[in-house]
Amino acid sequence: MDSVTIFFIVGCLLTAAMVYVVVQVKHFGEAKTMSDQLLKAQTEASTNKKKLLGYTHYADCLEASKLVLMEQMKAPVAKVVREYVHVAQLPKDEFKLKAEATVIATYTVEFGFGVDTSPSGFELTAAANGMGLKMSRPTLVGEPVVKAVSHRVVSSAELVEEKAVMAQIQAKFAELARRYGVAMSTEPAVQALCKLKALESLRDALARQPGVRHLPGIFVDFK
Repeated sequence: MDSVTIFFIVGCLLTAAMVYVVVQVKHFGEAKTMSDQLLKAQTEASTNKKKLLGYTHYADCLEASKLVLMEQMKAPVAKVVREYVHVAQLPKDEFKLKAEATVIATYTVEFGFGVDTSPSGFELTAAANGMGLKMSRPTLVGEPVVKAVSHRVVSSAELVEEKAVMAQIQAKFAELARRYGVAMSTEPAVQALCKLKALESLRDALARQPGVRHLPGIFVDFK
């Protein structure tokens, strides 16, 4: 076999080997790319799954959120301050006056309202469109805080022992304030304040729970 033939055969073998190596490298590169893409897709799927679970995880946190809510809703849930005017007619004989007298007294009252914070006081339910909260209706809690602001005496004669007379009149304010407070607990404005407090407290309670990424719509109502 002459040298030309030998070189030709060797050249063919080298070319075939190079083609094989190139094909192998190409296949390895494609396989690595596909593997990287698959790993990326799996990672993204896992991340998206965690995110999706985070959007619905609140439904698994009802009891834990309820405990936080019970703590945050301790009385008073809402405070309301109102001003009142009290008009008192003073009989001459009773107060030993020289003339009829009328006292116009102005005072403010701070009322506190609360709801039942026992375990049975709140009902939490998860729904497809959000979360529902039912709670007891507000009631007056504690004694209203009464503060005298001013008073004026309308009479043709000077009021003797004015301080004693005013003390007797102001002694009635506490009982009046309690009556006002009981009636106020049914007012829409007071109930709305308590609902708002419950809504804010529940949202805060849910936000504290690990894994919750999305706060649902919350619907608050009374039992």
